[in-house]
Amino acid sequence: MSRIPFFSRLDVQLLCSAAAAFAVGALLYMFLSMGAYRLVESRLFSQEARKELSDDCYERLQEYISDFGLRASEAWELDGWTRQENGLLITVYEGEQVIYQNADITVGRDFPRAFSYGLQFADGEAEAMILCAPGIASYLAADFTCGFLAIIGALFILYLCIRRKVRYIGLLESELQVLKGGNLDYPVTVKGRDELASLAAEMDNMRRAIRDRQAREEQAVKANRDLVTAMSHDLRTPLTSLLGYTDILSLSAGENSRLSAGQRQYIQAIRDKARRIKELSDQLFEYFLVFGKEKEDLDFQRVNGIEFLGQVVEESLFDMESEGFFIERSSDEISCSLLVDIPSVRRVFGNIFSNLSKYADRSSPVQVSYRQTENCLTISFRNRAAGSAMKTESSGIGLKTCKRIMEAHGGEFRCVGENGMFETELTFPVA
Repeated sequence: MSRIPFFSRLDVQLLCSAAAAFAVGALLYMFLSMGAYRLVESRLFSQEARKELSDDCYERLQEYISDFGLRASEAWELDGWTRQENGLLITVYEGEQVIYQNADITVGRDFPRAFSYGLQFADGEAEAMILCAPGIASYLAADFTCGFLAIIGALFILYLCIRRKVRYIGLLESELQVLKGGNLDYPVTVKGRDELASLAAEMDNMRRAIRDRQAREEQAVKANRDLVTAMSHDLRTPLTSLLGYTDILSLSAGENSRLSAGQRQYIQAIRDKARRIKELSDQLFEYFLVFGKEKEDLDFQRVNGIEFLGQVVEESLFDMESEGFFIERSSDEISCSLLVDIPSVRRVFGNIFSNLSKYADRSSPVQVSYRQTENCLTISFRNRAAGSAMKTESSGIGLKTCKRIMEAHGGEFRCVGENGMFETELTFPVA
């Protein structure tokens, strides 16, 4: 496993984007705050604005003096009012003498930006020099607004920086969906030199590897199928001749009394083994024929359920009854339709009835049931195996073929044996 660096190239790119966004935000805050402060000062430090603020302060101060009936000698009691005022400098003169000031700074009669007012005390009149400074709340509001706009600007710059990566990730996701759908010829886009580009390159390499492996597997399957087809064809020709010769020998053995019972037994054994080899070659050919087909290759047709059972199942059951089998039937009311590939389904039932004819005990009934539910139609066969069937070896190719065909139909195939009883169940989805 390769060692993961502490800082990857993608990390460096994101850090650089964040630094650039922070720098842009800081510059934006600086320029906005300068403009905002100038705007605040232009509005609050204008002559008209300062005069309006001072007039308002004077009116409230005079109202306070009148309400409490203050004398000029009690001017120190104005502290109760001035403590509630922000940004206010006031100095009260009685003649040339300063009788009150609310700060260490004396606002003189020649103090710039100060306004002179006459205050009426209970014992006489005094002169007040009032200077109103802009409130700090205006600057705080300007700071907050500029900071908010700067953060929005920085986030927008950061979004623009990472938007390209986010869109690239979205592109990779959409391409993965295409690959997931099975189109391995669709190339994965590789852009940049960071870890995302390396990941995309590895994904594209994996796509090519899977595509090449599937191509090799398909070639191998095709080669195996062609080999089995050729072998099955090559085997059938000599097997047909061999079966013909064994039939001739069997007839001759019956007419020629000079052959011993053992020799006749050997001839019959040769004949049975030849037939068994032919059956196995036919099953092997059928197995590769079925497994070489995909679901899309099947020709599905909508059929009526009751007609399907009558033509595919019941006809074979009638043939079994004519051979001496006893059939017990049980059925629900069948009113469904099925989507089936007729040749494939006939192959399944042909395999089932062939096994019943060979291995079922003729002295016991073969139980057949049809059950319909809302979603499926189930057909089951239950029989007791003959004594000779318990000793017969089977390759299981026929059962695997049946299971494959039923899975291609979206159904199920189940075959179980217990205590000499065998049950085969097929489930078709209702169309």
